[in-house]
Amino acid sequence: MKRVVRSLVIYLLPLLGLYANAALADAGPAVGAEAPKLIARTLDDQLYLLSHDKGRPKVMNFFWVQCVPCKAEMPELAKLELAYPKVKFVSVHASTESPEEVAKFIHGLSGAPSNIVVTQAAARDAFNVKGLPHTIVMDQDNIVQANLVGYTPKNMAALKKMLDKLAQ
Repeated sequence: MKRVVRSLVIYLLPLLGLYANAALADAGPAVGAEAPKLIARTLDDQLYLLSHDKGRPKVMNFFWVQCVPCKAEMPELAKLELAYPKVKFVSVHASTESPEEVAKFIHGLSGAPSNIVVTQAAARDAFNVKGLPHTIVMDQDNIVQANLVGYTPKNMAALKKMLDKLAQ
């Protein structure tokens, strides 16, 4: 019996991985398309409209206060924001927590991007977010250049490579 279970695990796990990768392959807005509309509020209660925020490339990162990989990624994004001043970083919390809860989460980190916005969970659907953290790279006209789902060394390397290109 153990041999049968082990065989099933050995053969099914790769298939599950392929399924997960296929499910994430279409995550986010389509590359080459204009980013969806985003209306949000900053932590200091100012209106933020993505459609009015053009003119420089952007890194938009969706996170959640209870997401462990998000918590690990935020300080790295803060460092990248300092290293690439020509690129605007916007971190989007799109869930049910209050702005006060989000602010408490941010203040508990060793670093976070300077532009934090809070919106409703519907924004996750509009941006086709299928996993967290989810980073969307846009050019100066809000045309999507890449979708990076998850906090991995591979995704961070891809983000840095894109930032090098966009910041020129």
